[in-house]
Amino acid sequence: MNGINRLLDSLKIEANVYHNGKFCGNWAVDTSGSRRMSFHIVTQGQCFFELNGENIELFEGDAVFLPSDVQHKLTNTLDLNIPKNATQSVPMTDRLDAPSTGLVCGDFNHNHAIFDKLVQQMPELLVVRRNDNNAISKLVDLMLEEAHTSNQHNNVLLNRLSDCLFYLLVRDNLNIDSGVFAAFAHPQLGKAMELIHATVTKKKQEQRLSLEELANACAMSRSAFATLFKEVVGQTPVDYQTQWRMTQAYRWLADDGISTLEAALRCGYESEGSFSKAFKRVIGVGPGKVRSGKDEL
Repeated sequence: MNGINRLLDSLKIEANVYHNGKFCGNWAVDTSGSRRMSFHIVTQGQCFFELNGENIELFEGDAVFLPSDVQHKLTNTLDLNIPKNATQSVPMTDRLDAPSTGLVCGDFNHNHAIFDKLVQQMPELLVVRRNDNNAISKLVDLMLEEAHTSNQHNNVLLNRLSDCLFYLLVRDNLNIDSGVFAAFAHPQLGKAMELIHATVTKKKQEQRLSLEELANACAMSRSAFATLFKEVVGQTPVDYQTQWRMTQAYRWLADDGISTLEAALRCGYESEGSFSKAFKRVIGVGPGKVRSGKDEL
């Protein structure tokens, strides 16, 4: 597994499909406010998607993805007087005589510091058409088939298909002109990024890589390497290494339930206090809250 895959794997994204139903009559929906990347798939009929005053007409099999949590509206009419979120949907399997629009709505749950950096390197809106004939549209077709036969909002298969959807969206739409992901693709910095991301493991304590070690891996002088790294990544090599170690520690604390002291030792810290201070600065909450499942990122 290369460095960029390790980085994406550390995010531990979990998809959550919270709506699978259809709307009748005049209706309008706005699902913003979750602070998560969200998506909507039209599973039947057609509707309009409104963002920043612009309207996009969507048809069965089309999908929209919002990497950032921004206000938006899905509706069957351009009538501005229709109140948002005032109409209840009915299950997809209900037979209706009146025209209706089916929607699968979901988001991607995360509690990770790097996720915000990823979102910043993606477009504000992604629109996928059923006839695009790419991997994402084919996956959406599978989700349509499952949505049509299920009334469950928490359908396990829909959630797992949505997990795959996230990685396809990132792979195909991530801007790698600058930032962390650009560094992986850089002909010189890529070697340093791979080295950094291969260092911290679950099995042993590793010391922080020195600036000289990273520069040597890239066949550069220390000063040239440090300048280029800061220009591309937006952080110093030391700061980025700290962030990566803390994101790994987050997973150990949240998923494996290890002690704060063990996490500190794995990350190369001799003091639990200094580790906790660095962890809170990077992640936003203390390691104790992460271990107890009470983090509120």
